[in-house]
Amino acid sequence: MLLRRCPLPLEPRVSAAVLLIAIAMAAAPAGAQSVADLSGRGIEHFNARQYHQAIEAFEKALQRAAGSEAETIRKNLASALGALGAEYFNSGESKLAEDLFLKGLEQADNYYSHFGLGYLYMLRREDDAALLHLEAALSQQPRFAGTYKLLALVDYRQGKNDSARERMEEAVRLDPRDAEAEILLKRWRTEARFLKSFRDASTSRFALRIDPEIPSRNVAAVTAALQKAYQSVGDGLGLWPSSPTSVILFADKNFYEATGSYHWVGGMYDGQLKLPVPSEDLSPGPLREKLEEVIRHEYAHVLIAHLAPECPVWINEGIAQHFERPGERERIYAELRGARDRRIPLDEIPARLWAVSDVELARWSYREGLAFVEFLVERYGEFRLRLLLGAMAEEHSVERAFARTYGLDRAQLEERFWREIDSSPAEQRQRAPAADGEGPSSG
Repeated sequence: MLLRRCPLPLEPRVSAAVLLIAIAMAAAPAGAQSVADLSGRGIEHFNARQYHQAIEAFEKALQRAAGSEAETIRKNLASALGALGAEYFNSGESKLAEDLFLKGLEQADNYYSHFGLGYLYMLRREDDAALLHLEAALSQQPRFAGTYKLLALVDYRQGKNDSARERMEEAVRLDPRDAEAEILLKRWRTEARFLKSFRDASTSRFALRIDPEIPSRNVAAVTAALQKAYQSVGDGLGLWPSSPTSVILFADKNFYEATGSYHWVGGMYDGQLKLPVPSEDLSPGPLREKLEEVIRHEYAHVLIAHLAPECPVWINEGIAQHFERPGERERIYAELRGARDRRIPLDEIPARLWAVSDVELARWSYREGLAFVEFLVERYGEFRLRLLLGAMAEEHSVERAFARTYGLDRAQLEERFWREIDSSPAEQRQRAPAADGEGPSSG
């Protein structure tokens, strides 16, 4: 389970003061008229969220402006570049977003570019760069709750829990309507109360904090399951981290109180791997198997965060479900085949599922994510999942990552995916993996 993340602001507005400047410029002599006209059109496009047109108009105006006029236009151009960057970011094209944020800073030091870059670098786990830009954003907009929220998340990931709580408290104070920030703050406060009594333990692969209410024999069972996941999921994704992964083990009932999770949540990863451990005997059997499934799922999220921090949630969840419970392809295909009217085109699933407020819609997106990953594995091999995640990290573009890994763009893959779903199981079994011969070689 991943944290929802606050989206970048998408509707910045040019201030009333800037509009007044534009009106005043319109009354200037004929030589300045074209600058005013272009600037005014840029403002109109900007407020209509037509950012490409706004950028073009501001750039033309800037070529003809001088002095204070040029300074104002540069600020407007920087805002338009930042707003367009936010749109690219929210569509999964983070490299294009990064370029636009940086271009915005070349025009004028501005909040949108700093916040956008801080958010990007936070997702990429480049904490030093993230903190640099988030602090710069905070200096320009000291009352924007979102910046405090991101700073709190960076602190929490680094284990600076007291600082994280203080910053999240400020985020909640500045924006009491942010339910997620309030939930996180409540969770962190409750966690802190529980963790005071937890003991520390470690293996070569995991740094554990253990609830004293968990029987020692169950701690041993969980530790063994974590080691198995380290090997099996690591084999699948080609990554075996050298530094220990932080894991918090809660007694079953304490997990749900401490994390505020619903009863159906089997575990979570929010920068720290958190697991509920039952009090019942964990000898080999159904309960032990279920626990191992949960651990494989959550540990897959750990590795995906290392390999491709910007991975869209629906792909992230699809990969995690694939490792959680192998052999689900026919079941999930049948489920999608029987619900044609509920299908969602893959390019219409938000890259980051915080945008989905409908719980059932989010669950259906996860089903499609699992089915699509099963299709990719069956047709092109599991090893390409690792290549796909590596391409996402290097390209900072979901579309380019698919094309680089499979030799097909996402639309072409999706067409084959739905064709596979609609074919009969017998037809599917007759197809050899990668029958179409697509995909670059593995060498």
